[in-house]
Amino acid sequence: MAKPSAPRPSEVGSHLAELDEYRRSQWLQSDYSASVWTVADTHDANITALINFNYRLADGRNLINADRLYATVKEYAWWLRDPRYSKIDDASTHATMVQSLMHLAHALSLRNIWSFAHLQPYDIEQLTEEIRYGADAVLRASERVEAYLESLRAANALKPKLFGGLPRYVIPTTGARTKIVHVDPIMAACGLPSNAKVLPRVAALIGREAKRNGLKKRNGAKLKPLRPLSNVTSQSMQRWLAPLEDLYIMRRRIAADGISFKPFPHGAARVAAVKGVGTERTPTPPPKLVLYLLEHSVRWICEDRSTEPTTRSEILLDVAACWVLIAAFSARRDEEIDDLRNGCLRGDDESGWWLQIYIEKTLQRKEWIPVPGLVARAIRKLEQISFSARQQTGTDHLFQWRSPLGNIFRLDVGRQLDEFAAAINVPQHQIPGKPPFDWHWHPHQFRRFFAILYFYRFEGATIEALSHHLRHFNLEMTRQYLTQDPEAAALWTDVEWGYMGHVARTIVAGERVVSGAAGERMKKTTRRLNDAFRRKLHVTSSERVGASLSTIMQRRGLVLRPKPWVTCTCPRTYVATSQAACRRSSPRQTDEVGPNFAAAGPSVCPSCPHAMIEGGRKPFIEEEIGYLEAVSETKPRGGTLFGELEQARLLELFEVKRTRYDHAQPLGDPASDKE
Repeated sequence: MAKPSAPRPSEVGSHLAELDEYRRSQWLQSDYSASVWTVADTHDANITALINFNYRLADGRNLINADRLYATVKEYAWWLRDPRYSKIDDASTHATMVQSLMHLAHALSLRNIWSFAHLQPYDIEQLTEEIRYGADAVLRASERVEAYLESLRAANALKPKLFGGLPRYVIPTTGARTKIVHVDPIMAACGLPSNAKVLPRVAALIGREAKRNGLKKRNGAKLKPLRPLSNVTSQSMQRWLAPLEDLYIMRRRIAADGISFKPFPHGAARVAAVKGVGTERTPTPPPKLVLYLLEHSVRWICEDRSTEPTTRSEILLDVAACWVLIAAFSARRDEEIDDLRNGCLRGDDESGWWLQIYIEKTLQRKEWIPVPGLVARAIRKLEQISFSARQQTGTDHLFQWRSPLGNIFRLDVGRQLDEFAAAINVPQHQIPGKPPFDWHWHPHQFRRFFAILYFYRFEGATIEALSHHLRHFNLEMTRQYLTQDPEAAALWTDVEWGYMGHVARTIVAGERVVSGAAGERMKKTTRRLNDAFRRKLHVTSSERVGASLSTIMQRRGLVLRPKPWVTCTCPRTYVATSQAACRRSSPRQTDEVGPNFAAAGPSVCPSCPHAMIEGGRKPFIEEEIGYLEAVSETKPRGGTLFGELEQARLLELFEVKRTRYDHAQPLGDPASDKE
């Protein structure tokens, strides 16, 4: 089948200048048609960031010369600030998200795909696996740099050149050549965007080669070790996947090419939670110790003392008491609390208090959250402590202090929690059978304690309300706060999705012989997918069609449960459960979903609409038949009720084998790369 054609002019790309008239916004401080945008925060036009669309693709061309990709990236950059599609209102996050989409456009150009409309589920599947290891894997950057340096070494062995043929940096003002390696020409020769030079493995490879050939890195940077790529965090992966999901959501709004199918049936956030790596679980402190710490923190800031603190260590205790109360009753992160500013508090004791705080890890913008009066008391205390320092520095940060000698100190309480706990005599933690020890306090423990205390001790608590207060992307992130081992659950889900993809690909390739209601539906769906691909002149390899079939299986909520006699696909829904053959003879339980394997078996499942019968499982049926034949011929069973039941089951299995397993056929027209 024909591959996607080379880039063709896009209607949107051809008329970018015309959009300047009506695509204007306070946050966009440039013309829409400009190749470099200056974007600003929604609430502060002085805070800006640059979005440079002069970005190199894999074939060496500039993104602005690949009309269809350029038009999509630019429209995404525009609609990303529309509140209907995103809550992003700061320039830095805006620029980061657009940069991610440009990296993904580069990944498409590596595959000779010149439009996001040409993406298929198989491409999304491949991109997702690359995204797991960050920008280096998406761009294949270190792999391409290593190949280029290897080619330089081979050429230098045949015809030696000065400094191994590595380009040297030239001082622009004098034109003098230095002994510093010039990285930009290497990026251009590899077809990589210029900002790929900061990737750790790329920098390490170039640094090692430069040293080997008698050159140095610019600014005297130290040579870093060549480390393997590591799995990115769930939060980082979410920011990579979000642009792909957004292009599907925006498909009817943008005039450029979008994605016509839902790239992540379970949602990008769910994929990120499964494929990304959660940070090491912060241990939840014992409730008795936390309550002791909170009680004495309140006393510390409320009780009048005869003398005012005069040293940094003394003032840190006051500030630590305030920090503990804010962290425990607002569930905010250490960095978010440290960034609190003067004027962040609104409200009163009668109508309630609200705190404006920057949500760093997910939303990356300021939000107003409800807080109790104790937090308001702590904020007022911090305003008093920081008053003189704010006057002298001209800044509005609350965590600063001016000493009697006039010195200004920034106060980082997150590292001083153990000292504060010792000052108020928090009891030691006692584990039965072990000696008591001082608990090590970590800032994130208060956020986790808030979540657990609310969910398990507040009447009427819901995970939805908790998720909103924590400002999580989705409920799965919140559920991790309430379970002991979310990493194991994510690993299991990843394996489950991988198995589903394997089954789909083997069905498409004709390697898996299936029948039964579910099996025939899958083969019928595969034929429709093959026809659709061929009508669109797309490659119909088993991998591409299999990825599409796997996506459809996920959308339908199928859960593959291999049994010796059948593969059950029954979804976890009430409707599917009511149709399952294994549930027909048992009373309906309102809270039960999925199959009842206690009532399942070789004579029950073949008639189920959720059963996928495989020819490879016929030996199990034949073994059962052989066993029943041998048993029924023994004298003790003859003429007994058990013998008659076994004879009836034997006849039933013969019929099942003849009509179901013997007639199981592979897909008649497996996908191939041929026309």
